[in-house]
Amino acid sequence: MGLHPSLLRSLTLQGYRIPTPIQRSSIPSLLASPPRDLVGMARTGSGKTLAYMIPLVQRLGGRHSTTFGARALILTPTRELALQVLRVGKELARGWSDEGAHAGDQTGSDSTKGQSLRWGMIVGGEGLDEQFEMITNNPDVIIATPGRLLHLIVEMNLDLRSVQYVVFDEADRLFEMGFETALNEIIHRLPASRQTLLFSATLPKSLVEFAKAGLQDPKLVRLDAESKISSDLKMAFFSVKQAEKDACLLALLRDVIHVPLGSEMPQDDKDDTSGGKFRKGKGKQRATQVTTAPHQTLIFAATKHHVEYLANLLSSAGYAVSHIYGALDQAARQFQMEQFRRGHTSLLVVTDVAARGIDIPVLENVVNYDFPHGARVFVHRVGRTARAGRQGWAWSFVTHTELPYLLDLQLFLGRPLSGEVPSDSGDEAYTESLIFGPFGREEIDEDVEYVRQLDEAYHQLPTLRDVMKRGHMMYERSKGKASQASYKRAKEMSKDHQWSLAGATEASVHPILVQRGWRSAKGSDVEQARSKLMQVVNSFTPSETVFEVGHKGKGTTVTSALMKERRKALQKAVERAVPSTSTAVVEDTSELVEKAKGISLDMADEDEIEAVFGTSKKGGKDNFRDEEFYMSHYQKDSATDKGYALTDGASFVEQARGATFDLTGDDGVAGRQRHQVKWDKKKKRFVKGDGVGADNVKMVKTESGVKLPATYRSGRFEEWKAKSKVSLPKIGEAEQDRRPGTGSRKFRHNKVTEAKPLDQLRSDYDRKVRQSKKAEEANDGPTKPTSKRGSTNGPKGAKGKTRHGGKPMGRVKNEIKTVDQIRKQRKATEQRKAKNARTTRKGRR
Repeated sequence: MGLHPSLLRSLTLQGYRIPTPIQRSSIPSLLASPPRDLVGMARTGSGKTLAYMIPLVQRLGGRHSTTFGARALILTPTRELALQVLRVGKELARGWSDEGAHAGDQTGSDSTKGQSLRWGMIVGGEGLDEQFEMITNNPDVIIATPGRLLHLIVEMNLDLRSVQYVVFDEADRLFEMGFETALNEIIHRLPASRQTLLFSATLPKSLVEFAKAGLQDPKLVRLDAESKISSDLKMAFFSVKQAEKDACLLALLRDVIHVPLGSEMPQDDKDDTSGGKFRKGKGKQRATQVTTAPHQTLIFAATKHHVEYLANLLSSAGYAVSHIYGALDQAARQFQMEQFRRGHTSLLVVTDVAARGIDIPVLENVVNYDFPHGARVFVHRVGRTARAGRQGWAWSFVTHTELPYLLDLQLFLGRPLSGEVPSDSGDEAYTESLIFGPFGREEIDEDVEYVRQLDEAYHQLPTLRDVMKRGHMMYERSKGKASQASYKRAKEMSKDHQWSLAGATEASVHPILVQRGWRSAKGSDVEQARSKLMQVVNSFTPSETVFEVGHKGKGTTVTSALMKERRKALQKAVERAVPSTSTAVVEDTSELVEKAKGISLDMADEDEIEAVFGTSKKGGKDNFRDEEFYMSHYQKDSATDKGYALTDGASFVEQARGATFDLTGDDGVAGRQRHQVKWDKKKKRFVKGDGVGADNVKMVKTESGVKLPATYRSGRFEEWKAKSKVSLPKIGEAEQDRRPGTGSRKFRHNKVTEAKPLDQLRSDYDRKVRQSKKAEEANDGPTKPTSKRGSTNGPKGAKGKTRHGGKPMGRVKNEIKTVDQIRKQRKATEQRKAKNARTTRKGRR
């Protein structure tokens, strides 16, 4: 692939041997000459970060440039992803040698020491002063979130003409989070000769339009056509009730995933010194090859209120829990993530803020506490596990209202939905199909009672649960809708006894629970008797209604006579509903069934069916559709594209926006929108523009969610420059040498000026003359004291080079006080306090 030997050595020491498909397709194209833009689309966990980081380090030469100006820019949607990319880049560029040494070579020259690539991270939640100083230190690579980067660009009036390499990581997520205006502003400030890369797991239409405007003849590398999720991922879907979700989660963690209680740190982490210096040699290689812990679990919830409630619930149950959501402080988010990475906590409860691009090497289980309302969100959630060839499980809870979203997911993935697993298939069925089923009734009842006991012991849980319910109601109103066909299929599934939904009479147990040995799944005699009893209870029909109680069907009252007439009418309706074939004599088919058992039939495939019944696809005799030339009003692979879209069908505005049609060109529409006016409710007047900003002012969404004009400047950088006395060089100029050893010499005052002549009119003129004569005699005499720092010629004011100003050690004032001096000072302080505490003469009167 044409990689530098130092880069190969770094990859080998980190345990990378074989490149992934996205890396094999992207790296040669990015390193080719002349450089070409690229759009990479592959599923999560396929190695997209290294696919753009390896060419970046090699293109920059692995060394710091003394010319001022950043040479590479990486934009990420979240702070955690930016921190992860920073770690990957530093590990990759460490140990770079310009001499082309191979692995194992040792060089004794230190000429290139301290000249490695400089990295800078610009994210929200951190102080501006530290980021101002980082920019003035001339970083080679800047990893940033768009909102804070644009803020710094406007505040510092940054020039980005030196950028050669631009990467948009998780580009579709950048557009979803409202960074489209900020991205367009940043693109306009970049040079036209840059190399631009877009990497993402999905490719929505907005991203395609952005690629047309911001990229020049890009190459599309698309590797998601075959598999949208990892082939090593096993999935299980549980039908649960909304009120029993907490009990189901506790049962899943305890009996299925087997998460240990408390904080159990792995043995390898006890000797971990990753908080200090970087470990070299074999220790570094062993640190990268971490095997997945079977109990490490990531739990996804809908809102931050769900996260806070689940974190408290699981902590009360005895688990070691970390939690992350968007409104959490940046330092707290980093601390919580580091606790989970090191194995100090076994559970990490998050919102969708962690669903993109974060690679946790010790993760094997993902739990969807709230089922995602989009198939694409599900793909990114479960993509946190089963990465880079490792095994993983995805456990999802599905309520009755979330069943249509599961059916949309089935269309998106193209996999069958089943409630049974063949006995000889093992775990392969969970990778090829969507296995759906409920929990066991006996275990869930015990856990429901256990949650009630936790509520009594921890009084904050009911309050947090009420807050979570209110937040869940708002979440239900804001999420998008599933397709109409999925809603129809969900109703049919709820009525069909074949599907075992939560709360059904004849509900079986999920096959994975049977494999894990649940008590209610073993099929004991007690469980069978209980099932029969429940069937009898549910099939019980009373012979009398409430209107006939006490009369025993005598018909003595008006209500009993009315019910008899009503019962006769219903009986006639039932008889009419029975098919006429039911009155026929039904033969005993047991013999036919026995004969058919020994016959094996080969099922016809789709090609044979189409060859024989080619006209059946046209939908009947009234359909004159020619499949060769027919153009459907549904787009090809519409189910797949619908899964990618988050806002599809979310509201009437979104539906109407997609249905608009205009015969004029786009330029004409834009011109009319620019001149039209709209009513502003806040200003109580008509304003120009499309309502994004007042009078067409571009608004940028900050990290805190506040919208500000794109040209807003607060003056913080000017204040910081005046306080720190630092100037920002221009692009192309040499950087400032701000090292401590060299910066102090520049401002050292070595100039010695003679003292002014004494004023003869002053009263102390004679005393000053005598002191100056004594000083001259002491310096010019034969017993002239010398100093290691050099002589002190000149007047008294020029004695700054000696240690104590020319005084002998006996006359130097000692800074350490004696016991008597301390007592005297304390006594004087007490007298001063007593004097100040006296009342004044006016007060005495």
